Amino acid sequence: MEFPNIGENCSFKGCSQLDFLPFWCGSCGKKYCLDHRYPNSHECFRWSENEKNVQLCETCSSMILNPEGRSVEQTLEEHLKSNCVLHLLSSIPIEKQKCFITECKNKSEGGVMVYVVCDGCGEAFCLKHRHPPAHQCESLNVASDEKAKRRVKAEELISKYKKKSASSILKSDNISSSSKNVTTNKPKKKNKKIEGDSTIPVNARVYLSVDFPLDSKVSNKPLFFNKEWTIGKVLDKVATVGKITNNNNKLPLDDPNRLILVNKETGNSFEMDKKLGEVVESGDDIYLEKLGSIN
Repeated sequence: MEFPNIGENCSFKGCSQLDFLPFWCGSCGKKYCLDHRYPNSHECFRWSENEKNVQLCETCSSMILNPEGRSVEQTLEEHLKSNCVLHLLSSIPIEKQKCFITECKNKSEGGVMVYVVCDGCGEAFCLKHRHPPAHQCESLNVASDEKAKRRVKAEELISKYKKKSASSILKSDNISSSSKNVTTNKPKKKNKKIEGDSTIPVNARVYLSVDFPLDSKVSNKPLFFNKEWTIGKVLDKVATVGKITNNNNKLPLDDPNRLILVNKETGNSFEMDKKLGEVVESGDDIYLEKLGSIN
């Protein structure tokens, strides 16, 4: 299974290999795969400008920046003593290599800052400010808003079926009291209720809206599961509730008849070994389907 949205393609002409952990070239600032990570392996057009000031560390295979006024031997010695942390050549130019926090004055020895790029906002920070809460990352607000929306949706999902159940009981009482002597053959309409294993602790439950394969003609069901269960176990439970034939333990991974669980919002299937609480939250919509029906 491929993941086209993860990683980046090698910038070397004629390669374009997708690399999940690409290497940055400190000379030209582009990203390359493992085979083309060194300047001389990707024919770096700016390598000649920096060749005298850059050396290769044979221990960590990283490019080392040699500051002015220092010998190559002295720089490499300091780099090795720092467990290969100091004097690393970055893809960010030296004049811009500083913490995004304006008031921050943290610097590593030798004048080269060890920085980390935040996945949330994309800015570079020193080790002290690298965590999102430490630099008040804007992504925290987005995550909080998204979590609040999911919580509201989960509460609405739960209250929706509670209200239906309560109103149906009241309606049933009214009908029976007003028509005690009236006989009808009209079947009673069953109300949906949230199903699940009653032994699951309340604080460990994840409430989901579950759809079943189109050809099964099984209607949507609100279900709850244990957040510590793996996706594989949840799939087995869903198949059992919907009375769907499940032969996953006998079928190869690429068989079109294998059952999978899919996030209804993103359209992405879940990995079987992941825990439910790691990939969904209460209120999410998922559906059970055959692999061949979505490929």
